[in-house]
Amino acid sequence: MDILLKYRSFTIWYILIIIANLIFLSWLTDYKMVSKPLIMASLIGFYIGAARQQSPVFILALIFAMLGDIFLMFKSEAFFLLGLGCFLIMQILYTITFLKDKSPAVRQNIYKALPVFIISVMVIVSLWDGLHDMQLPVTIYTAAISSMVVSALIRKNVSWYLPVVVGVVLFMMSDAAIAFSKFGFPFPCAEYFIILTYMIAQFLIVRGVVERDEKEI
Repeated sequence: MDILLKYRSFTIWYILIIIANLIFLSWLTDYKMVSKPLIMASLIGFYIGAARQQSPVFILALIFAMLGDIFLMFKSEAFFLLGLGCFLIMQILYTITFLKDKSPAVRQNIYKALPVFIISVMVIVSLWDGLHDMQLPVTIYTAAISSMVVSALIRKNVSWYLPVVVGVVLFMMSDAAIAFSKFGFPFPCAEYFIILTYMIAQFLIVRGVVERDEKEI
């Protein structure tokens, strides 16, 4: 609960951004061009203002996430691939950030990693026939996000452990929903599920990293 109350003003602001993005999915849709970039722009500003030890790698990851959000607002295959590429870079940079706190317990780390890779393979197999020319990009992207989730899971028991784990799992759920919705398995209210899980995921990841950096001072 402290993760919501510690920076109360920013949390309230971010909740307003969440509400705005949910509203603008179906109503006043032109405003989405402003509200969606605000997701990561707000988190970048928050991280720079709140983190006592700022990581250039993490800031760069947040910038690429914001660029990915912008590209994915445009409905074309080229912009989809650009957005995918930006999020791929973001995931690699997140992975580098998380691996700084990797636990030395090899066997325990394998147990944590195995279910993530099994789920990822199952997702790819279920989507394979509908991917067509996107088979290779989606496979590479899935490997990257799986690595990001695993890198968050295998950290030592640092103060930011749980928020980031919940965040990366929600991120993986959001991306899986995008894949299923785009490549043959659409479901009701998919857009709302995708954007909501994504916004919460990014908030938890950034808040967790801020907490971790504070404890290192």
